[in-house]
Amino acid sequence: MITTNYGQKRKGSSKYVVVAPHAAGDDLRTKEIAEAIAKHLNASLVINEKYIKPTNPRANSTPEKIEGFNRLSWSASQSRYMWNRKHPHMKEFYDHIKEFAEYAREHGEGKAIVVYIHGMNDNLDQIGIDIGVGAKYHDGRLKGARGTKYKHPNSGRNTGVIRVKRNDVEKLKGTLEERLNQDHRLKAEIGKFYAAWSRRDGIQYHAWSADHSLQLEISSFLRKSDNVEYTAKLIADALQNVYKSSN
Repeated sequence: MITTNYGQKRKGSSKYVVVAPHAAGDDLRTKEIAEAIAKHLNASLVINEKYIKPTNPRANSTPEKIEGFNRLSWSASQSRYMWNRKHPHMKEFYDHIKEFAEYAREHGEGKAIVVYIHGMNDNLDQIGIDIGVGAKYHDGRLKGARGTKYKHPNSGRNTGVIRVKRNDVEKLKGTLEERLNQDHRLKAEIGKFYAAWSRRDGIQYHAWSADHSLQLEISSFLRKSDNVEYTAKLIADALQNVYKSSN
C-alpha cells in the first residue's frame, strides 16, 4: 500500500478498481471490506481514511478534515467538475481512481469495473445491499434520469447516466440476493435508497468513459466485524459471476 494525502492506494492486476470514499469514520468498516474485496479480485484499491463528511460527529472538532468524498462539484452550465470548490486532496483521490481505471482496462479489454463501497443503516425492508448505478425501478423497469420514454418520474433535475448494462446489474442483484436470502433472510435491491443518478455522485465521474461504475450500499449488519470477510467474499464472487468475461 502507498500512503497518500487522503489515505492509501494500491495498484492491482485485474480489471477491477475498488474505492472506499467514506472510510475515515463515516461508513464503518468499509475500509476493511474494500481491502478484502480487492484482495479477492486482485483489484486496485483507493481509500479515503482522512476526510469525513460534514455530518460526522467529529466534524466540529476537526474542521480541516471535512470533505464529502462522494459529493463532487458539478457545473451543469459548464459541463465540468469544479475542483477548486473542493479540497485539493479530493482531486488527488479521483486522479488516482482514474489512473487505476486506465490501467485496469488493459485487463478488461478496454473496460474497467469501478466499485465504490458505502455503508447504510439496517432497514425495515431487510435490504442488505442496495446497488447504485444511476437507476431505480418504475413499473417493473429500471429507469434513469435522462431521456423521455425511460426517464424515472422521480429523477427530478438529476442528469446522471446509467453506469452499467441493465442485464448486468439485474444479474448482480440476483446473485447477491440468492446468497443473502439463504444465509440471512436479506434482500438486494437496485436504487431503492441510493440511485446515484446525480452528476455529483462519485460513480458519475466515470460517465466520460467506457468503464462500468457502481456503488454498493452495505447494511450495518453486513458490516459487523464478524461479517466483514463474508460480505467481501459475497461481493467479490457476485462481481466475478457477472463480469467473468468482458462484455
